[in-house]
Amino acid sequence: MMNTTDIRTLARKSGMPYIDISREAPDQRCIRLLKERFARDYNSLPIRFLGDGVLVAISDPEQKDIVDTLSTHMGRKVYPALADAEAIQKAIDQYYANGNGKKEAESAEPTRRSRIISIISNKGGVGKTHVALNLARIISGCKKKVLLIDADLGNADISNKLALFPEYTLYDFLLGDVDLDSMIEKTSLGFDLIAGSSGEFKLANINYIQRSKFIRSFRNISQRYDFTIFDLSAGITTTVLDFALASDEIIIVSTPQDIIAGYACIKACFQQFMAIEEKLLDKVEFYKPSRVFSPWVVMNQISNLNQGIFIFNRICQTADERINSIETFFSVKPQYLGGVLYDKEAIRAAESQRKPFTLVNPKSKPSQCLDYLGRIVMEPPEIRSYNQELRGGLGRFAMIFGMS
Repeated sequence: MMNTTDIRTLARKSGMPYIDISREAPDQRCIRLLKERFARDYNSLPIRFLGDGVLVAISDPEQKDIVDTLSTHMGRKVYPALADAEAIQKAIDQYYANGNGKKEAESAEPTRRSRIISIISNKGGVGKTHVALNLARIISGCKKKVLLIDADLGNADISNKLALFPEYTLYDFLLGDVDLDSMIEKTSLGFDLIAGSSGEFKLANINYIQRSKFIRSFRNISQRYDFTIFDLSAGITTTVLDFALASDEIIIVSTPQDIIAGYACIKACFQQFMAIEEKLLDKVEFYKPSRVFSPWVVMNQISNLNQGIFIFNRICQTADERINSIETFFSVKPQYLGGVLYDKEAIRAAESQRKPFTLVNPKSKPSQCLDYLGRIVMEPPEIRSYNQELRGGLGRFAMIFGMS
Protein backbone atom coordinates (compact mmCIF):
# COMPACT_ATOMS: atom_id res chain seq x y z
CA MET A 1 0.00 0.00 0.00
CA MET A 2 1.40 3.40 -0.94
CA ASN A 3 1.64 5.95 1.83
CA THR A 4 -0.61 8.98 1.84
CA THR A 5 2.18 11.39 0.88
CA ASP A 6 3.10 9.40 -2.23
CA ILE A 7 -0.52 9.20 -3.38
CA ARG A 8 -1.08 12.92 -2.80
CA THR A 9 2.05 13.68 -4.83
CA LEU A 10 0.92 11.39 -7.66
CA ALA A 11 -2.51 13.00 -7.66
CA ARG A 12 -1.04 16.48 -7.84
CA LYS A 13 1.26 15.53 -10.73
CA SER A 14 -1.69 14.00 -12.56
CA GLY A 15 -3.90 17.04 -12.06
CA MET A 16 -6.39 15.06 -9.98
CA PRO A 17 -7.86 15.53 -6.50
CA TYR A 18 -6.87 13.07 -3.76
CA ILE A 19 -9.35 11.33 -1.50
CA ASP A 20 -8.73 9.26 1.63
CA ILE A 21 -11.65 6.83 1.45
CA SER A 22 -10.77 5.31 4.83
CA ARG A 23 -12.04 8.54 6.37
CA GLU A 24 -15.14 9.07 4.25
CA ALA A 25 -18.07 6.66 4.15
CA PRO A 26 -19.53 6.48 0.60
CA ASP A 27 -23.12 7.50 0.04
CA GLN A 28 -25.06 4.24 -0.38
CA ARG A 29 -27.20 5.88 -3.07
CA CYS A 30 -24.04 6.37 -5.12
CA ILE A 31 -22.91 2.81 -4.47
CA ARG A 32 -26.13 1.52 -6.01
CA LEU A 33 -25.40 3.43 -9.24
CA LEU A 34 -22.44 1.16 -10.05
CA LYS A 35 -22.81 -2.61 -10.08
CA GLU A 36 -20.34 -4.50 -7.91
CA ARG A 37 -18.72 -6.34 -10.82
CA PHE A 38 -17.92 -3.05 -12.55
CA ALA A 39 -16.59 -1.55 -9.33
CA ARG A 40 -14.23 -4.53 -9.02
CA ASP A 41 -13.31 -4.64 -12.71
CA TYR A 42 -12.33 -0.96 -12.72
CA ASN A 43 -11.19 -0.88 -9.04
CA SER A 44 -13.39 2.18 -8.63
CA LEU A 45 -15.76 3.30 -5.87
CA PRO A 46 -18.53 5.93 -6.07
CA ILE A 47 -18.20 8.25 -3.07
CA ARG A 48 -20.74 11.09 -3.11
CA PHE A 49 -22.87 13.25 -5.36
CA LEU A 50 -21.03 16.27 -6.68
CA GLY A 51 -23.13 18.85 -8.50
CA ASP A 52 -24.55 17.15 -11.59
CA GLY A 53 -22.38 14.05 -11.20
CA VAL A 54 -20.68 11.64 -8.82
CA LEU A 55 -17.22 11.72 -7.24
CA VAL A 56 -15.58 8.35 -7.94
CA ALA A 57 -12.36 7.07 -6.38
CA ILE A 58 -9.95 5.40 -8.82
CA SER A 59 -6.52 3.95 -8.17
CA ASP A 60 -4.50 4.81 -11.26
CA PRO A 61 -4.19 8.21 -12.99
CA GLU A 62 -4.11 6.38 -16.33
CA GLN A 63 -7.65 5.20 -15.57
CA LYS A 64 -8.94 8.62 -16.55
CA ASP A 65 -9.51 7.02 -19.96
CA ILE A 66 -12.33 4.89 -18.52
CA VAL A 67 -14.21 7.80 -16.97
CA ASP A 68 -16.64 7.77 -19.91
CA THR A 69 -17.18 4.04 -19.39
CA LEU A 70 -17.96 4.52 -15.70
CA SER A 71 -20.25 7.41 -16.60
CA THR A 72 -22.12 5.18 -19.05
CA HIS A 73 -22.60 2.45 -16.44
CA MET A 74 -23.78 4.91 -13.78
CA GLY A 75 -25.86 7.22 -15.93
CA ARG A 76 -24.15 10.24 -14.34
CA LYS A 77 -21.16 12.44 -15.05
CA VAL A 78 -18.09 11.11 -13.23
CA TYR A 79 -15.55 13.25 -11.39
CA PRO A 80 -12.49 11.04 -10.71
CA ALA A 81 -10.35 11.32 -7.57
CA LEU A 82 -7.18 9.36 -6.82
CA ALA A 83 -7.15 6.93 -3.88
CA ASP A 84 -5.04 4.02 -2.67
CA ALA A 85 -5.70 0.83 -4.69
CA GLU A 86 -5.82 -1.53 -1.71
CA ALA A 87 -8.03 0.89 0.21
CA ILE A 88 -10.50 0.90 -2.68
CA GLN A 89 -10.56 -2.91 -2.76
CA LYS A 90 -11.23 -3.09 0.97
CA ALA A 91 -13.97 -0.46 0.68
CA ILE A 92 -15.62 -2.43 -2.13
CA ASP A 93 -15.61 -5.52 0.09
CA GLN A 94 -17.07 -3.49 2.94
CA TYR A 95 -19.75 -1.45 1.22
CA TYR A 96 -20.97 -3.92 -1.40
CA ALA A 97 -21.40 -6.72 1.17
CA ASN A 98 -22.04 -6.61 4.91
CA GLY A 99 -20.64 -8.97 7.50
CA ASN A 100 -23.14 -11.70 6.62
CA GLY A 101 -22.16 -11.62 2.97
CA LYS A 102 -25.53 -10.16 2.00
CA LYS A 103 -25.54 -7.37 -0.53
CA GLU A 104 -26.05 -3.92 0.91
CA ALA A 105 -28.19 -3.04 -2.06
CA GLU A 106 -30.51 -5.92 -1.19
CA SER A 107 -30.87 -4.93 2.44
CA ALA A 108 -31.38 -1.28 1.57
CA GLU A 109 -34.56 0.15 0.10
CA PRO A 110 -35.41 -1.91 -3.00
CA THR A 111 -34.78 -0.27 -6.36
CA ARG A 112 -36.27 -1.00 -9.77
CA ARG A 113 -34.36 -3.60 -11.77
CA SER A 114 -34.17 -1.87 -15.11
CA ARG A 115 -33.27 -3.56 -18.40
CA ILE A 116 -32.27 -1.72 -21.54
CA ILE A 117 -32.89 -3.48 -24.85
CA SER A 118 -31.72 -2.23 -28.24
CA ILE A 119 -33.40 -3.46 -31.42
CA ILE A 120 -31.29 -3.16 -34.56
CA SER A 121 -31.02 -4.40 -38.14
CA ASN A 122 -28.51 -4.05 -40.93
CA LYS A 123 -31.04 -2.63 -43.39
CA GLY A 124 -34.50 -1.11 -43.51
CA GLY A 125 -37.68 -2.95 -44.37
CA VAL A 126 -37.14 -5.97 -42.11
CA GLY A 127 -39.82 -4.95 -39.58
CA LYS A 128 -37.54 -3.67 -36.82
CA THR A 129 -39.89 -0.86 -35.79
CA HIS A 130 -42.94 -3.15 -35.79
CA VAL A 131 -41.06 -5.51 -33.45
CA ALA A 132 -40.03 -2.68 -31.10
CA LEU A 133 -43.48 -1.10 -31.01
CA ASN A 134 -45.37 -4.32 -30.38
CA LEU A 135 -42.89 -5.55 -27.77
CA ALA A 136 -43.39 -2.30 -25.86
CA ARG A 137 -47.16 -2.74 -25.94
CA ILE A 138 -47.08 -6.41 -24.89
CA ILE A 139 -44.62 -5.93 -22.02
CA SER A 140 -46.44 -2.87 -20.67
CA GLY A 141 -49.66 -4.89 -20.84
CA CYS A 142 -48.10 -7.28 -18.33
CA LYS A 143 -47.99 -4.50 -15.72
CA LYS A 144 -44.39 -3.55 -16.48
CA LYS A 145 -43.28 0.06 -16.76
CA VAL A 146 -41.91 0.53 -20.28
CA LEU A 147 -40.18 3.40 -22.08
CA LEU A 148 -39.91 3.17 -25.87
CA ILE A 149 -37.29 5.45 -27.45
CA ASP A 150 -37.39 6.07 -31.18
CA ALA A 151 -33.66 6.43 -31.69
CA ASP A 152 -33.80 5.87 -35.44
CA LEU A 153 -31.87 9.12 -35.79
CA GLY A 154 -32.85 11.02 -38.91
CA ASN A 155 -35.62 8.64 -40.02
CA ALA A 156 -37.82 8.09 -36.97
CA ASP A 157 -41.15 6.40 -37.67
CA ILE A 158 -42.82 5.31 -34.42
CA SER A 159 -44.72 8.56 -33.81
CA ASN A 160 -45.95 8.46 -37.41
CA LYS A 161 -47.12 4.85 -37.05
CA LEU A 162 -49.10 5.87 -33.95
CA ALA A 163 -50.32 9.23 -35.28
CA LEU A 164 -48.60 11.00 -32.40
CA PHE A 165 -47.02 14.40 -32.92
CA PRO A 166 -45.09 15.31 -29.77
CA GLU A 167 -43.89 18.83 -29.10
CA TYR A 168 -40.26 17.77 -28.67
CA THR A 169 -38.08 15.12 -30.35
CA LEU A 170 -34.52 13.87 -29.93
CA TYR A 171 -33.44 16.64 -32.29
CA ASP A 172 -34.37 19.21 -29.62
CA PHE A 173 -32.48 17.21 -26.99
CA LEU A 174 -29.27 16.99 -29.03
CA LEU A 175 -29.46 20.72 -29.75
CA GLY A 176 -29.54 21.25 -25.99
CA ASP A 177 -32.97 22.90 -25.99
CA VAL A 178 -34.71 20.34 -23.72
CA ASP A 179 -33.80 17.42 -21.48
CA LEU A 180 -35.08 13.86 -21.89
CA ASP A 181 -37.52 14.28 -18.99
CA SER A 182 -39.38 16.97 -20.91
CA MET A 183 -39.72 14.71 -23.94
CA ILE A 184 -41.48 11.74 -22.32
CA GLU A 185 -44.97 11.28 -23.75
CA LYS A 186 -47.62 9.09 -22.16
CA THR A 187 -49.43 6.91 -24.69
CA SER A 188 -52.82 5.23 -24.58
CA LEU A 189 -51.06 1.92 -25.25
CA GLY A 190 -49.62 1.68 -21.75
CA PHE A 191 -45.99 2.65 -22.41
CA ASP A 192 -44.13 5.96 -22.45
CA LEU A 193 -42.49 7.27 -25.62
CA ILE A 194 -39.56 9.51 -26.49
CA ALA A 195 -39.99 10.42 -30.14
CA GLY A 196 -37.31 10.75 -32.77
CA SER A 197 -37.19 13.09 -35.74
CA SER A 198 -37.33 12.48 -39.48
CA GLY A 199 -35.43 14.21 -42.24
CA GLU A 200 -32.73 15.69 -40.01
CA PHE A 201 -29.40 14.76 -41.59
CA LYS A 202 -27.49 16.02 -38.52
CA LEU A 203 -29.13 13.39 -36.34
CA ALA A 204 -27.68 10.58 -38.42
CA ASN A 205 -24.15 11.94 -37.93
CA ILE A 206 -23.93 13.00 -34.29
CA ASN A 207 -20.45 13.35 -32.81
CA TYR A 208 -18.82 11.51 -29.91
CA ILE A 209 -19.74 14.14 -27.33
CA GLN A 210 -23.40 14.03 -28.37
CA ARG A 211 -23.40 10.23 -28.27
CA SER A 212 -21.87 10.25 -24.78
CA LYS A 213 -24.43 12.79 -23.60
CA PHE A 214 -27.27 10.70 -24.95
CA ILE A 215 -25.95 7.44 -23.45
CA ARG A 216 -25.47 9.00 -20.01
CA SER A 217 -28.93 10.55 -20.10
CA PHE A 218 -30.86 7.49 -21.24
CA ARG A 219 -29.13 5.20 -18.74
CA ASN A 220 -30.09 7.61 -15.99
CA ILE A 221 -33.72 7.92 -17.05
CA SER A 222 -34.07 4.17 -17.66
CA GLN A 223 -33.71 3.52 -13.93
CA ARG A 224 -37.36 4.56 -13.55
CA TYR A 225 -38.57 1.81 -15.87
CA ASP A 226 -38.63 -1.97 -15.85
CA PHE A 227 -37.77 -1.99 -19.55
CA THR A 228 -36.34 0.65 -21.87
CA ILE A 229 -36.61 -0.35 -25.53
CA PHE A 230 -34.57 1.38 -28.23
CA ASP A 231 -35.61 1.31 -31.85
CA LEU A 232 -32.26 2.17 -33.43
CA SER A 233 -31.47 3.25 -36.97
CA ALA A 234 -31.10 0.64 -39.68
CA GLY A 235 -27.47 0.01 -40.58
CA ILE A 236 -24.23 -0.62 -38.71
CA THR A 237 -22.83 2.87 -38.23
CA THR A 238 -20.62 3.69 -35.24
CA THR A 239 -23.50 5.58 -33.63
CA VAL A 240 -25.85 2.58 -33.86
CA LEU A 241 -23.22 0.16 -32.53
CA ASP A 242 -22.27 2.45 -29.63
CA PHE A 243 -25.91 2.79 -28.57
CA ALA A 244 -26.54 -0.93 -28.95
CA LEU A 245 -23.50 -2.00 -26.94
CA ALA A 246 -24.38 0.45 -24.17
CA SER A 247 -27.58 -1.58 -23.66
CA ASP A 248 -28.07 -4.68 -21.53
CA GLU A 249 -29.33 -6.73 -24.47
CA ILE A 250 -29.24 -6.51 -28.25
CA ILE A 251 -32.00 -7.92 -30.46
CA ILE A 252 -31.06 -8.23 -34.14
CA VAL A 253 -33.98 -8.46 -36.56
CA SER A 254 -33.49 -10.20 -39.89
CA THR A 255 -35.60 -11.92 -42.55
CA PRO A 256 -35.19 -14.95 -44.86
CA GLN A 257 -34.45 -12.52 -47.70
CA ASP A 258 -31.68 -10.78 -45.75
CA ILE A 259 -29.59 -13.58 -44.24
CA ILE A 260 -26.29 -12.04 -45.36
CA ALA A 261 -27.27 -8.65 -43.94
CA GLY A 262 -28.32 -10.30 -40.66
CA TYR A 263 -24.97 -12.06 -40.33
CA ALA A 264 -23.13 -8.84 -41.24
CA CYS A 265 -24.98 -7.06 -38.43
CA ILE A 266 -23.88 -9.70 -35.91
CA LYS A 267 -20.29 -9.51 -37.18
CA ALA A 268 -20.15 -5.70 -36.97
CA CYS A 269 -21.50 -5.72 -33.41
CA PHE A 270 -18.97 -8.38 -32.45
CA GLN A 271 -16.07 -6.41 -33.91
CA GLN A 272 -17.10 -3.30 -31.97
CA PHE A 273 -17.56 -5.45 -28.85
CA MET A 274 -14.00 -6.78 -29.22
CA ALA A 275 -12.57 -3.29 -29.79
CA ILE A 276 -14.16 -2.01 -26.57
CA GLU A 277 -13.01 -5.01 -24.50
CA GLU A 278 -9.47 -4.84 -25.88
CA LYS A 279 -9.25 -1.13 -25.09
CA LEU A 280 -10.37 -1.77 -21.51
CA LEU A 281 -7.87 -4.61 -21.19
CA ASP A 282 -5.10 -2.28 -22.30
CA LYS A 283 -6.12 0.65 -20.11
CA VAL A 284 -7.57 -0.89 -16.94
CA GLU A 285 -5.42 -2.89 -14.54
CA PHE A 286 -6.96 -6.20 -13.43
CA TYR A 287 -9.86 -5.78 -15.87
CA LYS A 288 -11.82 -9.01 -16.43
CA PRO A 289 -13.13 -8.88 -20.01
CA SER A 290 -16.37 -10.28 -21.32
CA ARG A 291 -15.18 -12.92 -23.75
CA VAL A 292 -18.45 -14.01 -25.35
CA PHE A 293 -20.78 -11.75 -27.33
CA SER A 294 -24.34 -13.13 -27.35
CA PRO A 295 -26.93 -11.07 -29.24
CA TRP A 296 -30.52 -12.28 -29.55
CA VAL A 297 -31.88 -12.92 -33.04
CA VAL A 298 -35.47 -12.52 -34.26
CA MET A 299 -36.34 -13.94 -37.68
CA ASN A 300 -39.17 -11.81 -39.09
CA GLN A 301 -41.41 -12.42 -42.12
CA ILE A 302 -40.95 -16.20 -42.04
CA SER A 303 -43.39 -18.63 -43.65
CA ASN A 304 -43.27 -21.13 -40.77
CA LEU A 305 -41.50 -21.49 -37.44
CA ASN A 306 -39.17 -24.22 -38.71
CA GLN A 307 -37.87 -21.84 -41.36
CA GLY A 308 -36.81 -19.35 -38.69
CA ILE A 309 -34.78 -21.96 -36.80
CA PHE A 310 -33.23 -23.29 -40.00
CA ILE A 311 -32.02 -19.83 -41.05
CA PHE A 312 -30.77 -19.04 -37.56
CA ASN A 313 -28.72 -22.26 -37.59
CA ARG A 314 -27.17 -21.23 -40.90
CA ILE A 315 -26.15 -17.89 -39.38
CA CYS A 316 -24.61 -19.65 -36.37
CA GLN A 317 -22.72 -22.04 -38.65
CA THR A 318 -21.34 -19.12 -40.64
CA ALA A 319 -20.28 -17.35 -37.44
CA ASP A 320 -18.46 -20.47 -36.26
CA GLU A 321 -16.67 -20.93 -39.59
CA ARG A 322 -15.71 -17.31 -40.24
CA ILE A 323 -15.28 -15.89 -36.73
CA ASN A 324 -14.98 -18.45 -33.95
CA SER A 325 -12.59 -20.70 -35.88
CA ILE A 326 -10.20 -17.74 -36.21
CA GLU A 327 -10.57 -15.82 -32.95
CA THR A 328 -8.73 -17.36 -30.00
CA PHE A 329 -9.75 -15.08 -27.13
CA PHE A 330 -13.25 -13.77 -27.98
CA SER A 331 -16.20 -15.55 -29.53
CA VAL A 332 -19.71 -14.78 -30.77
CA LYS A 333 -22.64 -16.98 -29.73
CA PRO A 334 -25.97 -15.71 -31.15
CA GLN A 335 -29.09 -16.90 -29.36
CA TYR A 336 -32.51 -17.43 -30.91
CA LEU A 337 -35.34 -15.40 -29.40
CA GLY A 338 -38.01 -16.53 -31.87
CA GLY A 339 -39.67 -15.94 -35.22
CA VAL A 340 -42.53 -13.80 -36.50
CA LEU A 341 -44.77 -15.25 -39.20
CA TYR A 342 -45.62 -13.02 -42.13
CA ASP A 343 -49.17 -11.75 -42.69
CA LYS A 344 -49.17 -8.81 -45.08
CA GLU A 345 -52.88 -8.07 -44.69
CA ALA A 346 -52.75 -7.96 -40.89
CA ILE A 347 -49.81 -5.58 -40.98
CA ARG A 348 -51.41 -3.32 -43.59
CA ALA A 349 -54.64 -3.19 -41.57
CA ALA A 350 -52.71 -2.09 -38.50
CA GLU A 351 -50.75 0.53 -40.43
CA SER A 352 -53.92 1.98 -41.91
CA GLN A 353 -55.38 2.36 -38.41
CA ARG A 354 -52.03 3.60 -37.04
CA LYS A 355 -52.05 1.07 -34.25
CA PRO A 356 -49.87 -1.92 -33.30
CA PHE A 357 -51.04 -5.05 -35.12
CA THR A 358 -51.11 -6.96 -31.80
CA LEU A 359 -53.93 -4.58 -30.83
CA VAL A 360 -55.79 -4.53 -34.15
CA ASN A 361 -55.74 -8.30 -34.69
CA PRO A 362 -54.45 -10.09 -31.56
CA LYS A 363 -55.31 -13.56 -32.95
CA SER A 364 -53.30 -13.14 -36.15
CA LYS A 365 -50.17 -15.23 -36.67
CA PRO A 366 -47.69 -12.33 -36.28
CA SER A 367 -49.54 -11.15 -33.15
CA GLN A 368 -49.24 -14.57 -31.54
CA CYS A 369 -45.55 -14.62 -32.39
CA LEU A 370 -44.95 -11.14 -30.93
CA ASP A 371 -46.91 -12.08 -27.82
CA TYR A 372 -44.53 -15.01 -27.34
CA LEU A 373 -41.47 -12.78 -27.89
CA GLY A 374 -42.72 -10.18 -25.42
CA ARG A 375 -43.25 -12.75 -22.70
CA ILE A 376 -39.89 -14.44 -23.17
CA VAL A 377 -38.10 -11.06 -23.18
CA MET A 378 -39.51 -10.45 -19.68
CA GLU A 379 -37.71 -13.57 -18.44
CA PRO A 380 -34.09 -13.22 -17.24
CA PRO A 381 -31.79 -13.96 -20.20
CA GLU A 382 -29.97 -16.76 -18.39
CA ILE A 383 -33.13 -18.91 -18.03
CA ARG A 384 -34.68 -18.40 -21.47
CA SER A 385 -35.25 -21.41 -23.69
CA TYR A 386 -36.92 -21.55 -27.10
CA ASN A 387 -40.38 -23.12 -27.00
CA GLN A 388 -42.52 -21.25 -29.51
CA GLU A 389 -45.91 -22.43 -30.69
CA LEU A 390 -49.12 -21.16 -32.28
CA ARG A 391 -52.48 -21.49 -30.58
CA GLY A 392 -55.86 -22.47 -31.89
CA GLY A 393 -56.72 -24.30 -35.10
CA LEU A 394 -53.55 -23.21 -36.85
CA GLY A 395 -51.81 -26.44 -35.91
CA ARG A 396 -49.21 -27.09 -33.25
CA PHE A 397 -45.63 -26.09 -33.92
CA ALA A 398 -43.52 -26.82 -30.85
CA MET A 399 -39.75 -27.05 -31.05
CA ILE A 400 -37.35 -27.16 -28.15
CA PHE A 401 -34.03 -25.77 -29.31
CA GLY A 402 -31.17 -26.08 -26.81
CA MET A 403 -28.22 -23.75 -27.11
CA SER A 404 -25.05 -23.67 -25.09
